[in-house]
Amino acid sequence: MEEYAAPDNVRSNRSGESDLFELLDQLQETVTQAKGLPFSDNCVVDRQDVLYWINQIRENLPEEVRQARWIVEQNRQIVASARQKAESILRETEQRSAIMIDEHEITLRAREMAQTTIEQANQAAWQIRVASTDYARQRLTEIENQLTEILVKVQKNKKELK
Repeated sequence: MEEYAAPDNVRSNRSGESDLFELLDQLQETVTQAKGLPFSDNCVVDRQDVLYWINQIRENLPEEVRQARWIVEQNRQIVASARQKAESILRETEQRSAIMIDEHEITLRAREMAQTTIEQANQAAWQIRVASTDYARQRLTEIENQLTEILVKVQKNKKELK
């Protein structure tokens, strides 16, 4: 930080640490005593005087103000970090959600396919049952007819034997 020369009207009743309010009073006095510009509220101040008082105020700010400034900066960093983490979590959640939706859709499709397969298997089983029943009925009818023919022959042969 640059050093500025003390103005001529500096009160030297300070012993080490200056009171912040005294410094502000000095700055105000410098501005109040500045030469006014005609027809306006503006004034001309000695730049070196004003910069000196600003520098003195800055140097004499209480440690709490510096700590508060540090805390505010830390707070900003924490908030920025939290925002980044929240955005990261949100992106990850969206990705997981998309995956879960895909998995859910896959599960639904698998269930539909399973249901279709079960229905087809039940239909095939019913057709096989009907076909086997028809086949068994046909075979039994054929056997019955053959047995009837055999019985007729047996009865005919039996009659011939009498």
